[in-house]
Amino acid sequence: MTKELNIKHEGSKFTVEHCEGAIESFEEALISVTPHNKKSSIKRAIIQLIERLADGKQMSKENFPQEGQLPKSNGKFNAFKKLPIRAYCWLSSKHPNTYFISHYTYKDKQKLDQRDIDKVHANWRDKED
Repeated sequence: MTKELNIKHEGSKFTVEHCEGAIESFEEALISVTPHNKKSSIKRAIIQLIERLADGKQMSKENFPQEGQLPKSNGKFNAFKKLPIRAYCWLSSKHPNTYFISHYTYKDKQKLDQRDIDKVHANWRDKED
């Protein structure tokens, strides 16, 4: 039985919370994954990455790189990477020990897309401003 993505995951060190619409964006991104039998392994890997982060375990730069700047020079946001899916997130400065996952996207290239930056910034403003 495959685990499901939860709105909020409480680990031993951090809470990882999905912004509104983030889980739906994961399901949309997963539609583009081929072959179809790869979908469950990607979902499992993303859940494992969330659990590792929530438990404060070290994350590799390959699977959790810094991706871009947050608004108002409030640091950077990261991406969970399980190619071809990415999840963009940041460590909150307003909510103690909480990472927010902005959204997921299907990504077949390395370059950060301006639409993803804009979406992270909008979700950051919703949670942090």
